[in-house]
Amino acid sequence: MPIWRHLLPNTLKYRLFMAYITLLMIPLCVAIFYLFQHFESIRQKDMMDRMSERMQQVHVSLTDMMAFAYKANTMLSQDESLIQIMDDPDKYDPLERKKVIESKMFGINNSFFFHQTELYFRFIDRKGNVYTSYSPNGQLTNQLNELQDWQHKLQGGAHPYRWMADDWNDVNGSQGSKLLSFYTILDDQLRGNYGLARISINIQEWFRGTLKDSPATKDLVILTGQGEIVLQSKETAFSNDMRQRIVSAPAKEGHFKDESALSLVNYSYLEDLDWYVVSQMPLNELQQEIQRLRSMAFLFLTILIIAFVLVTIFLSARMTEPLYALGRSMEEASDKKLNVKLTIGKGATNEVRSLGESFNRMIDDVVALINKLKLEERQKQAVRFQMLLSQMNPHFLLNTLNTVKWMARKEKQEAIVSICTSLGRMLEASLGSDIELLPLKEEIQLLRSYGSIQAFRFRDQFAIHYDMDESVQYALVPKFSLQPLVENAIVHGFDAAKGCCTIKVRAKVEGSELVLEVEDNGIGMEAAAKRPVRRSGHGIGLSNLKERLQLLFKQEGSVAFVTSGEGTLVKVKLPLLIATPYSQEGDDGHVDGFAGGR
Repeated sequence: MPIWRHLLPNTLKYRLFMAYITLLMIPLCVAIFYLFQHFESIRQKDMMDRMSERMQQVHVSLTDMMAFAYKANTMLSQDESLIQIMDDPDKYDPLERKKVIESKMFGINNSFFFHQTELYFRFIDRKGNVYTSYSPNGQLTNQLNELQDWQHKLQGGAHPYRWMADDWNDVNGSQGSKLLSFYTILDDQLRGNYGLARISINIQEWFRGTLKDSPATKDLVILTGQGEIVLQSKETAFSNDMRQRIVSAPAKEGHFKDESALSLVNYSYLEDLDWYVVSQMPLNELQQEIQRLRSMAFLFLTILIIAFVLVTIFLSARMTEPLYALGRSMEEASDKKLNVKLTIGKGATNEVRSLGESFNRMIDDVVALINKLKLEERQKQAVRFQMLLSQMNPHFLLNTLNTVKWMARKEKQEAIVSICTSLGRMLEASLGSDIELLPLKEEIQLLRSYGSIQAFRFRDQFAIHYDMDESVQYALVPKFSLQPLVENAIVHGFDAAKGCCTIKVRAKVEGSELVLEVEDNGIGMEAAAKRPVRRSGHGIGLSNLKERLQLLFKQEGSVAFVTSGEGTLVKVKLPLLIATPYSQEGDDGHVDGFAGGR
């Protein structure tokens, strides 16, 4: 045996405890440690992803706001009535054209009702007339010079439009000094350039609305392409190095860790405006959250270890104590003390309870088996004794009975001849031990022989009537299956004071079963049971019949009793087995001419 085996505890209790510690607790602690390390990295990545997601939301919101400006421009360029007024404003009354154009602006704003920021429209037609969707800070004057300046700027640019991120705010009552404006020349294929459109957005109102919709967005800053701060959510120290690092980054969006500011920075570039949307989160918030989670994890692990140790001690005790009790009981049983029983507590587990119940059943089975063996031994001795008594030659009995029959015939004693003939037929049938099943026809013949003997004995105080369907005369039945039923009816069922009694023997087919019935009009089973027992061996014939049916047909053979005050009906049900002979010649047989063997 290896030396290390001696170091292991020999008791199950301590082995279970060590198995829990080495196979469960230690791997669990290691797994929790590595999982927590992995969780920290996942948590940091998750926070970066959430920052990136918030940045993307701000980016999308700003892009959507610019998209509304594009859509508004498309709607204006497709409005024929607006084009006609701005192409030739002198054809219309100044108040009328002002009213029509302002209604167009109002309709476009209404179509964008669910947008969080209002659009401010300012149009200049080819004559220099100015139209606005808002109340301006000053009086509107002819702006033909402004129209011409913008035509030169946009014609020389890469696009027929231009965004101005720091346009002057001329909206009366609006907060902030700057607007984000979209400038574009209004033109038509037939009429050419017919005006200038400025669609403006109050960028500060949009910024406040964005922060209100997403309060989780903390340090949000918008920078120009040169690193200048346009908007920011609160006073945050964005160093020049950090801003230059953002604007000089080759990627349009990304994130990095600012070691000097101890923060995580996430940025996204908006090409049309040449803006950077930047979000910053201090690292101390992330570290505090991770430290709190680490403390909770170690506290949970400590509680788990203590709980596991207590549960291990409790379970090992619950398992080993019943095993010790079972071992003591088995030692007592090995000392031939078979009256021992294992007491199972109410709080025992199902496995321990099942083991204890199995042990108790085993003891009961052993005791029952010993008693059965003793009974079988006594029965074997009784059978051996009966075999010794029955070792006389049965052929000698047949020959002797034949001699008595011929002597009675010589003395003209026909009653004795008849009895000898019937008894000889039954004795000859009983000697055929190798034949267990007989055709019903032959069984009825044996029953008639038995009936003739009993009729002589009881001086014709009963009559047997037979009712047998011809189709079942060759159905196979156990030998001497009807005789014990008739005998039981004669011996136990009749009252001599009632005079002649009747026994009816019937055979019929019900489905796939053969039904044999023996019915008498005697005193019934309850009254017969009250009679004193007149001889030993009472009920042996019926029990013998039941056992033979069980051996021959298993569950398909049955015996049922139906009793009343007017008699008893016995029903025997068997499987219907027809054995029709090849030839029916010689059916008469030899009733009178039986002969003994050698």
